[in-house]
Amino acid sequence: MEPLSGIITALVTPFTEAGELKTESIKPLIDFQVKGGVNGLFLCGTAGLGTVMRTDQRIEMFKHSAKAAKGRVKLLAHVGATSTEEAVTLAKEAEKAGVDAVGAVPPYFMKPDEASIINHFKAIADSTKLPVYIYNIPRQALNAVTPDMMLKLIEECQNIAGVKDSSRDFINVLNYLRLLLEDFTVICGTDSYIYPAMVMGAKGAITGYANGFPDVYADFLETIKSGNSKEAKRKQFEINVLRSKLQKPPLAPHYEALRLRGVDAGVPRAPLRGMTDAEKTNLKTELDKLGVL
Repeated sequence: MEPLSGIITALVTPFTEAGELKTESIKPLIDFQVKGGVNGLFLCGTAGLGTVMRTDQRIEMFKHSAKAAKGRVKLLAHVGATSTEEAVTLAKEAEKAGVDAVGAVPPYFMKPDEASIINHFKAIADSTKLPVYIYNIPRQALNAVTPDMMLKLIEECQNIAGVKDSSRDFINVLNYLRLLLEDFTVICGTDSYIYPAMVMGAKGAITGYANGFPDVYADFLETIKSGNSKEAKRKQFEINVLRSKLQKPPLAPHYEALRLRGVDAGVPRAPLRGMTDAEKTNLKTELDKLGVL
């Protein structure tokens, strides 16, 4: 498979009020992303609430998404879990479902040492023929995957293809780019510096904020690729403002932004809540001001 690149939406997972998959919403949601021009979808990641889903729900999301996408965009399935056993099971099921690659955060909540984390990722990589992308998000997972650890992993696992860095540490991104092989894919996971990350060699960005605005992000990518630095800077600042309007309460604004743009993606899953009527009204007002609806 060609390496992942471009704008990859960290797709929300549609849920009913009861917390079950709203399967009828998956295809319209993916159709909206494809029409918006993004290059891929990250399934059951942070924005997709994979860590609060049952294993069977994640597998079903992989299957329904592969069926709905029909090869129109690349699918990266998040298989990260606290236990190595569950992560390996998810990786095997994701491959059966027909996705293009799998990604995983380190084990979270527990504090395994470096050797344990490396063994965890080796087990995932050994369980599938698909490319594997490491998801580095230490503020959430509590465990970091450093550039030195990545060097050890890619020496031992040929199918570890890249890293999504959501550390919010631009120096860490630069260290990945400096230390790792040129054909190793570094993907920016922090919206506030997508442009500078790509200038320095990142292949693209994985972002939950593209859920409601895939067209905005696709246009931003084209501007970056055009080499028009003045316009790319301007659009990066616009992205940063848009991002600031979509943060509270956690993840719920993505669902509401999609609804405002004509896509019923259901609601978040507990413990996260949906937006109140007052919050919805305020969000619409702010998005209207930005001219993105």
